[in-house]
Amino acid sequence: MKWLWSSILVLSVGCAHFAERAKEANIEEVQRNAQAQDLHEAEDLLNKGRFEESEKAYVTFQTKYPQSTFYQASRLGLAQSFEGQGRFNEAVELNREIYLNTLRLQPEIAAKALYRSAFCYEAMGDDQKALAALLDAKNLGQHLPPEIALAEIPAKLSAIYARQDREKEALAYLNEAEKGLAKVMQERGSTLERSWLAQTYFQMGSISTNQLSRENFGSFAQGQMWVQSYLIKAMKLDDLTWSPRAQKKLIETYRSLFSLFESEAELAQQVQMGGDLYDLMDQAELFKPITGEKIEGYEKDFFATLTDIRSQSDKILYTAKETTGLTVESQKLNGLRRAGRVKADKLLPGEKAKPIPLPPKIVPSQDPNL
Repeated sequence: MKWLWSSILVLSVGCAHFAERAKEANIEEVQRNAQAQDLHEAEDLLNKGRFEESEKAYVTFQTKYPQSTFYQASRLGLAQSFEGQGRFNEAVELNREIYLNTLRLQPEIAAKALYRSAFCYEAMGDDQKALAALLDAKNLGQHLPPEIALAEIPAKLSAIYARQDREKEALAYLNEAEKGLAKVMQERGSTLERSWLAQTYFQMGSISTNQLSRENFGSFAQGQMWVQSYLIKAMKLDDLTWSPRAQKKLIETYRSLFSLFESEAELAQQVQMGGDLYDLMDQAELFKPITGEKIEGYEKDFFATLTDIRSQSDKILYTAKETTGLTVESQKLNGLRRAGRVKADKLLPGEKAKPIPLPPKIVPSQDPNL
């Protein structure tokens, strides 16, 4: 009988302990869900480009949940909020801390910190550090979402190599990005979301204009030419979050390029810059709806902006031609007014023909992603 009562007592204590553990687990789950919800709200602000608000949301999260398993993820979001506000040095320093603190136990966060550092270095004009960060992140690709490892990083590498006139590497990484994106899209199949695709295209096509200058105008335009199609594709998807950001990025980029071109005092340099700008617009307009189709959505303002910039560029170039006596070189460079490409003028004495490296021709009607 004593044995029976002892067994009952042990069983009762065990059940009470189990009930207590279950209660604690339930409380932990409720707390974790609350933390995840708060983090999601901060990420939503970040994705919408409301960087000052997202900064406040991430700081509030860290104050409220200092022991959260999401703490380092929130710091990563805070660094990206700094980046969005142009506070690149702060973002780089925070990303470095995150990388060192998470490499062993949370390598997926460490890899993202490296990846986002590359955007900051690019904006700071340090392409070598941007390349190093991208390649290091690529080496941790197994810890990254496949769209970043297989598509976004190769696209960023392609743009940087294109700016450096390293056509072979630029083309290799562009092809890798295309194949990687196709693979991820195929694997997602019916679960592919428009918002996910628009975000991926946006990240693949984003290039900072922070360090754009008259000295690097041509190389910047060359890099932009290799990846601007991704921003156009993001815009065309009409996603409520990423399409307006893609449109804004495109318009800001073209206005920055035009502003430099317009303010250039040296005529020959201005004409050369105009040629780069026209080439970029020519490529973008390959994605314009065919004649007769109505242009709607985010495309409407973007292509209207291109039309306006082209018109103003024509006036600048041809007013200069009428009022200034041009050298033979300037006359040759001034042959820019066209709907598409024109025949090359005769070479100047002593000149040799040089091939102009261009990215693969894009035919929107044959692109499976459009």
